[in-house]
Amino acid sequence: MIDVKLPQLGDSVEKALVTSWLKQVGDHVEQDEPLLEVTTDKVTIEVPSEYTGTLREILVQEGEHVGLETVLCRIEND
Repeated sequence: MIDVKLPQLGDSVEKALVTSWLKQVGDHVEQDEPLLEVTTDKVTIEVPSEYTGTLREILVQEGEHVGLETVLCRIEND
């Protein structure tokens, strides 16, 4: 399993709000396909998958604030 973490979103951004998941557990995900949307104090951003596989676990729910490098979900390589 691969941990998907909140990436660096900008020089001064240290946290973000998970606004919506675009994929659900069990969905197949392609590399660079958007997984979820997060909102910072300035912008809403789609977070893409760095891997191809199946979304196996969502660890952060919509409405939760997360910091950099927080594990958001886990993907299993196919």
